[in-house]
Amino acid sequence: MNYDKIISPDELQQRLDRKEEPIVIDIREQISYFKPIQGAEHIPASQINNFISKLNKSKFIVLYCRHGVDSFFIMNMLCIDYGFENVYSLKGGIEAWYKFKKI
Repeated sequence: MNYDKIISPDELQQRLDRKEEPIVIDIREQISYFKPIQGAEHIPASQINNFISKLNKSKFIVLYCRHGVDSFFIMNMLCIDYGFENVYSLKGGIEAWYKFKKI
């Protein structure tokens, strides 16, 4: 497992503030898709395999879900099965983001 491939809400915000333009992907299914991170793409976890070929492996990619569990597993799949090196899971998911942003 790639436990070092976790990014905190604070680290993500710093990257966004520095205009590093990470690709942020919300993998929540449609039923729980609510208040995404501004600028995030929505690719439900159940559809991620249909989009793998469209993802740029050289870009910094951040995945998130509700609590960070599903995004952690998808991140590992992309790293282990598809050779992605710059993909990270948002620690604590969107709930941690809301808490960090005081939403």
